[in-house]
Amino acid sequence: MCRTGVIISTCAVLAALLFCLSSCKEEKQHSPEPLSCAISLSGREINGTSLLCGYNHFLLQRFASGSGRKAAIRLAGSRESLLDSLRSGSVDVVSFPYIDSLAKDSTLLAISVDSCGLWVFSARDGQAERASRWLDEYRSSEGYAASREPYFDMYNPMKRDSAAFISPYDSLIRAWADTLGWDWHMLAALIYKESRFHIEARSQMGAEGLMQLRPRTSMLFGCNDALDPAQNIGAGARLLMSLRSRYSKTASGEELTKYTLAAYNAGTGRIKDCISHARHLGVDVSRWENVAEVIPQMQDDSIASLGHISLGRFNGRETVSFVRQVYSYSNRYRQICP
Repeated sequence: MCRTGVIISTCAVLAALLFCLSSCKEEKQHSPEPLSCAISLSGREINGTSLLCGYNHFLLQRFASGSGRKAAIRLAGSRESLLDSLRSGSVDVVSFPYIDSLAKDSTLLAISVDSCGLWVFSARDGQAERASRWLDEYRSSEGYAASREPYFDMYNPMKRDSAAFISPYDSLIRAWADTLGWDWHMLAALIYKESRFHIEARSQMGAEGLMQLRPRTSMLFGCNDALDPAQNIGAGARLLMSLRSRYSKTASGEELTKYTLAAYNAGTGRIKDCISHARHLGVDVSRWENVAEVIPQMQDDSIASLGHISLGRFNGRETVSFVRQVYSYSNRYRQICP
């Protein structure tokens, strides 16, 4: 009786597994291929006054979604032959910044995007016509102006009296700031300091995206696509939560936030050395400013010989300035956009 029950149970499990595999296979067969998109940055200044890469990313995602597809968006390589990629079908659409950067022929079709660039398609698959219709519908929609404005009406937070928004990513920033328990202006200020809200920002050290995360850190905190604002901000916020937990026994409240920002900029190893040196000097480390005052000593050659220093000399002026600037931007943002 027991053996029969085991056999029946095993058969049921196998049947369920076969059903799941069949369902997954069927779902995969019916799922459309992602729209393969490349964004060319040729001739585009990263610190320009508008967020053209972010705007094209936003539009491409919406266009693909309108066709029941996902968008697989990447930055084009500097030496990549994008027109050949379009002709071969390895890329579905390429966003270019300028008309005169192209040498088109009858195999390709280009459509203008808000006078800020072009989308180029292969002429054979009908995507250009669909995109043109979709853009016309989008431009005539009620929410068009409001969704477009944050990408083009950018500003220095120190030179604006008021605004209805801080960035195109305010809703994401607010949501993750709530998760962090931060005022959303602080998280917005950090992102502005890191990338000026350019999703394509990349540092000489390889940090990427809005929150300037290195690839290994980015993946560790759940971001597989640094160009995707939702993934990048989410990973940055998770990193901030991890960093904050390290200093919860050292400081609290606003001082804890300052330590978190300092570690975000310099890394936990450097901040650990700074705290150790401050304690060695008898400084109260519950306040970040106290530690910041002793950081200039970390530049001395003799610092490496001290037993409480692990990483050697440290020019921490950038980190001290980083914390102060993020706070300065945050305070301005509260006045500009309550």
